[in-house]
Amino acid sequence: MILCDTLVSRTMLAAAHQRDGIDERGCRYVLEFLSTAAAIRTALHRELADLDLTELGLGVLVVLYALDPTPSTPADLAAHTGAARSAMTEVIDRLQAREFIRRQRDTTDRRLIYIHLTKAGCAAAETALRRFLETAGRLARHVESQAGETLLAACAQLREGCT
Repeated sequence: MILCDTLVSRTMLAAAHQRDGIDERGCRYVLEFLSTAAAIRTALHRELADLDLTELGLGVLVVLYALDPTPSTPADLAAHTGAARSAMTEVIDRLQAREFIRRQRDTTDRRLIYIHLTKAGCAAAETALRRFLETAGRLARHVESQAGETLLAACAQLREGCT
């Protein structure tokens, strides 16, 4: 029985079975991985929703928390979070409205804007980070140590196959 038991996944696996040259077992691995990753992400997003944060909002807070007291530019935040620069403006606006961050224009080059973490933002980052990591740990509690190491190796191999 596969975890991703939907019509789409059943049809894809049946198609893989029927076609020559398709690795049915490999397809099953990837579909299981995608289904599990989606379930994990959903659980983590629920935790963030309770804090009224998005995954990107958490990412921005964590980057600023890690770099504190050094401010960052929106371009730097985009690079550190892997987000598009265009997505950063909306996230920064939302975090600023909640007084988690503040913007400061550079005094010598007015084109540059620096993003600073506020005390409230620092507290929010600590809370969100703790809850996110507690949830991740709770989700992984059923994975035995050896299986976890095997999972890490399998993830590395899957990423290698993506290049």
